[in-house]
Amino acid sequence: MSKELILLTAIAAITLTSKAQVKISIQVHQPIGSMAKLSRYEGKTQVEIDSCKPKPDGIYSFNIPEASPKGIYKVNIGKGSSLDFIVANDSLIWFETYSFAVEDSLKVKQSNDNEIFINFRRLRQNAEQRMWLIESLRKYYPEPSIFSQMLDNEHQRIAFDLYMQGNNLASNASSTLVSSAIRLELTPQVVAQGNACTRKKELSDAWWQGIDLTNPDIRFLPKITTRLWDYLENLLCEGSYTKEEQDSVLSEYIQKLFSLPMHADIKTFLLNSLCNGFAESDYYIVISTLKQLSENSICPVFNEPELKTKLILETELMPGKKAFNFTFKPVGQKKSFKLSNITSKYTLVVFWSVWCPHCTESIPQIYNTYKQYQGKGFDVVAICIDDEEIAFHDFIKQNKLDWKNIRIPYDSNSKVILRYNVDETPKMFLIDRNLNIVSRPSTPEHVKVFLEKNL
Repeated sequence: MSKELILLTAIAAITLTSKAQVKISIQVHQPIGSMAKLSRYEGKTQVEIDSCKPKPDGIYSFNIPEASPKGIYKVNIGKGSSLDFIVANDSLIWFETYSFAVEDSLKVKQSNDNEIFINFRRLRQNAEQRMWLIESLRKYYPEPSIFSQMLDNEHQRIAFDLYMQGNNLASNASSTLVSSAIRLELTPQVVAQGNACTRKKELSDAWWQGIDLTNPDIRFLPKITTRLWDYLENLLCEGSYTKEEQDSVLSEYIQKLFSLPMHADIKTFLLNSLCNGFAESDYYIVISTLKQLSENSICPVFNEPELKTKLILETELMPGKKAFNFTFKPVGQKKSFKLSNITSKYTLVVFWSVWCPHCTESIPQIYNTYKQYQGKGFDVVAICIDDEEIAFHDFIKQNKLDWKNIRIPYDSNSKVILRYNVDETPKMFLIDRNLNIVSRPSTPEHVKVFLEKNL
């Protein structure tokens, strides 16, 4: 009887006496006697499950306990050598490899699930290497040269081939966990008419196709959280949407996601990720949607007192509400202004600070937009909340900010600070000449897009 048959017979015998466990065996040729560790992915983190040293014939044996969920596991053999594999339907998984090239020489001796999964991983690695080479060549052939177009076409062809071949492998898997694990690592390929934002919506419409959200074990797959946030990032459409348009589209597609057939554990997992990610953001339509979806307190973050207070205060600062009217004297001017007396069609009230890196980056960009639209009915009231007067004056002088500059050193009792709930910088409000808040931009791009659409 051959060594391989003896090994399989022995492992099968053990499996019969402990059907609840999954047995993992890795035969490593030319072993160096290193300790090997078996871990399970929980999102991007890894939890150690088992460890062992090789037997004299180079065989590592692991047991995955009954209580452990299905999903993707990792074996680390020595320093810098590892392999990922999937635990789905198989009760016995057996690999063979060489110590000097664990992944490259890996052979699946027993496991239909891993035959498909590892073939896909190799397919993806090959495609990514070719796409990386194309990316490295792009800098030598700037657009719109014919070589640049050829590189773009080849990049798209490789991505399309990866999707088609990967999707075909996923379709051949007997387990939806395996097919979902593969499709979580694939970018859908869609053909859509219209502008870039329309195409991104089409991509998001296809984002969850073939992924079995009714299988509770997919929450343990390392790509599930990345997939979730990439789904929403596709929809931001920076440079084309106002802040409110972004907020509405994100909310719409979150609702689309949770209208899909979904296991309760998956819903809880995905909702918690979104709630924790958006809780401190200023996407208030999204926050409202998540609060509605997280009935029965699925998202504990919304029960935190500070967040509750913040959301109550922000309800009076949403588009459609009236902005607080106040009187101010711009730096370097003798005349005081009342916010309600500004005659421009739209005025941006922006709170900023010199010590805020995002502010010092954004303010000059907003100033460029101000110069572009100043003659079309746009004004800016820039309120610095710093104590550092010299740094403030130096900044406005260096950047030649000749709009309405104000300095209100931060004071929690200041009416302006309180009424605009200035808890962070930059914080911006676009108002019309009637003091109606019309937009709550977060970036210079939001400001510019709003003005492009309304002036």
